[in-house]
Amino acid sequence: MSFSLVTYNIHFNQAHAHLNEVFKGEKTDIVCLQEIETDENNLKRVENSTFKLADYANSFVKFGKIFGVATFYNPEKFKFIKSTSIDLPRSLLEILLIILRGINQPRIALKTDFIYKPLKKKISIYNLHLTPFSSNGTRIKQIKEVLHNIDIFSKHSTIIAGDFNYPYGRKKFESLIKNYHLKEATNNILFTLEQRFLKLFHYQAKLDYILYKNIELLETKKIHLRHSDHFPIISKFKLE
Repeated sequence: MSFSLVTYNIHFNQAHAHLNEVFKGEKTDIVCLQEIETDENNLKRVENSTFKLADYANSFVKFGKIFGVATFYNPEKFKFIKSTSIDLPRSLLEILLIILRGINQPRIALKTDFIYKPLKKKISIYNLHLTPFSSNGTRIKQIKEVLHNIDIFSKHSTIIAGDFNYPYGRKKFESLIKNYHLKEATNNILFTLEQRFLKLFHYQAKLDYILYKNIELLETKKIHLRHSDHFPIISKFKLE
């Protein structure tokens, strides 16, 4: 039995109106969005005949609006059990914002537990957005906080997806996920973010990842849409 998962940073909600283009032609069952405006009406606009909101978590305020992560699912294949928000360690800049401006904007990972209905098996989905305003040292601490939540000896399936903001220095990253028996589904993708400045400078980086354990990966691909500075990534998995 197979299902697919999409992760997509929609760039301060800019790609929200174009989400149907992501799902068009793609059979998607789990959707992990980052930088989505968490206004109730905005979240409801993602829901349709296929997707239902599992839960969301607020991460930061910008332009006077609240943004965060949200996870949606196909209720025909999955049964929602519960969700948990995991506060992640702050970067130095985020600590300074608390001290100087009283702005408390913790980075959040959203864990959602489902039952995969065809096989009646539990699966946990982690949707995260790590800080862009720091070194990899802070992001490694944030990843560790997420991984500490995972029972390393558990046999149930786990997927971690989202914007890791981790563009370089993969050695520590790879060692860390290996210690938790995780594999990377996005190994075949070279970059997930593309920016152009004044039509002269072209920047590409790999920031978005999908990690997994106790499940079989069938394929992963990048969806070539440019409504955000990130590309949507879709992975197809098989669970037995």
